[in-house]
This record gives sequence, structure tokens and C-alpha cells, in this order.
Amino acid sequence: MKLDVQSLSVTLGENHILKDASFSIDSGEFVGIIGPNGSGKTTLLKTLRGLYPISGGQVLWDGKSIASLSDKEIAHHVAYMQQSVNVSFDYEAIDIVMTARYPYLKWWQQEGPEDKAIVEKAMKEVGVYHLCNRSVQFLSGGERQRVFLAKALAQQTEVLLLDEPTAALDLVYADDIFHEGRRLCDEGKTILIVVHDLELAAKYCTKLVLVSDGHIVDVGTPREVLTAENLRNAFHLSAAVYDDPYFKQQRIFVFPKGTTDIKAYKQTNASTDMSIDPDLQ
Repeated sequence: MKLDVQSLSVTLGENHILKDASFSIDSGEFVGIIGPNGSGKTTLLKTLRGLYPISGGQVLWDGKSIASLSDKEIAHHVAYMQQSVNVSFDYEAIDIVMTARYPYLKWWQQEGPEDKAIVEKAMKEVGVYHLCNRSVQFLSGGERQRVFLAKALAQQTEVLLLDEPTAALDLVYADDIFHEGRRLCDEGKTILIVVHDLELAAKYCTKLVLVSDGHIVDVGTPREVLTAENLRNAFHLSAAVYDDPYFKQQRIFVFPKGTTDIKAYKQTNASTDMSIDPDLQ
């Protein structure tokens, strides 16, 4: 499902959160949305789902303006997993995941065998089926996060919008989530994921959207976007971006604040193919 964001602006109260943002995403892409805290990443994701009003520009899903689609129509195509969810009632994990099937049911319908099979499959995919009868009140933060990821999968949409799904997960589960996301995209799904771990994004994402201060700084492949210059402009840090010699994976070395002896760092750590903050060279 193709996404076109055209001159998008979002104002919440007195705050101009997004300003004239434009980019396109093709079907089947695994897109990491990166940027510093408070840059507008979550606002962007919520606006793509139709949860925030648009003050300028437009969001097009397969050429259709999101403003012209009902919430149920959007739910048939786009699933959204928010950053954190407070559940005040004593729901079992399987009941939470089952709510993903409601957009496909009439108001009077109960979930059927097919819905139950879809939910079971989704919970097994993210490794929480053994928790299906446990109250979400007694799950760890990581377990609860994976339950809500299973809910997004059980909605069976073409697009997944995931807001920091690995925030409460340890290294193994975080890598698993990204590996599973890449597999789903290879099978045709489109995923946009807010992520803070830049090396994990570089390892698995096919495209990155770099956001800073409400503006789109850069869009492209990880190698195009993760440069020392972009990291300095967006995150205000001095860094070197280089290839791991064993796995050919992008790595990021952040220089300590106040570093002045860059030559010593380059002699001991840097290779000739490093992208290094030009202010430190």
C-alpha cells in the first residue's frame, strides 16, 4: 500500500509540531522513523493513522486522502501500535489481542473460529501465546509490549504503524521484532516504525525518515541517511559512521562531548571509509 505525504503540517493547540513534511513510501518497505526526542515522530505516526487533525497538506493512502476515509475503512488497511498503553481493567492477554478483530465484525457479531485462529497465530509469532490467559496487569513491560504487537498483527492489515515497539524489550527480543518486521515486509506488508536504536534501524530497515524539530531532514536508504553530517544536524552530536568489517553493518561511534583530539581517535579507531563529522576533522 503506497503512502504519499504531501506538505503535511500538524498543529496541536499552540504548538506547530510538523511543518511542511513530504515523502513517499512504496508498498513492501520497512521504514524507520528516526530523530531526537520531541522531534515529531509520534505525531507523524498518529497523523498517518488519522488520529490527529491535519492543518495543512495531505496524507494519501493509495491515492485516497485519509480525510475521506472512515475510521473503520482505515482500520481495514492500517494498524497502529502506540508507544505505551495503560490498561486499567483486568483483561487477559488474549482478550487484548482479540480486539484487533472488531473492525471486521458487525456490532452484533461474536468472534468466530477464524478470528481465534488469527489471534493464536499472531500471539505465537511474537512469542506470547503461553501468556494468553494471563492478566495484562501482571505482565512485565516487555511482555505487555509484545501482546500489543500481536494485536497489531492480528488486525491483518497491509500497513503496520509501530511506535517504539522495542522500547521495553531486551536486546534479543528487540532484534527478533525487527527481524520479523523485515520478513513481513518481504512478504508484502508495509511497516513504518519509530525507533531510537539507529544501528538496529540500519541493520533491518529499507528506508529511513529523519525528523528533527518538526521537519523532514532526509529520506533514503540507511546508508544515505545515516551520515555524520545528518547526525550532527538532527541530533547535535559528533559521530563517525562506519562499516563493521566482519558483517558489513553500519556502526555509529559517538565522540565524547568536548573531544578535540580527533586525530588520536582516527589513528586508533577510524578507517578511511568512515563518514566523520566534518567539524572534527
